[in-house]
Amino acid sequence: MAQTKSFLSDSFSLVVKKHREKRKLSRAALAELSGLHQTYIGLLERGERSPNLDTAKAIAKALRISLGKMIIEAEQLQK
Repeated sequence: MAQTKSFLSDSFSLVVKKHREKRKLSRAALAELSGLHQTYIGLLERGERSPNLDTAKAIAKALRISLGKMIIEAEQLQK
């Protein structure tokens, strides 16, 4: 089933990419750490996919940041 874009998808994608690059992780490394596919990480970072709650938690855990902080950062980018 295709995932639709949420109101935070574009800004959340920027937050994911920012923290991935800050940790010097490749998309492949983030995919492995989060249990996701590298292609999905790319789609997510381009804002073409929005993660469900479990996926967002897995990404946050892999990036060693709280999901709450990631959401706050995404909300701030929308202002």
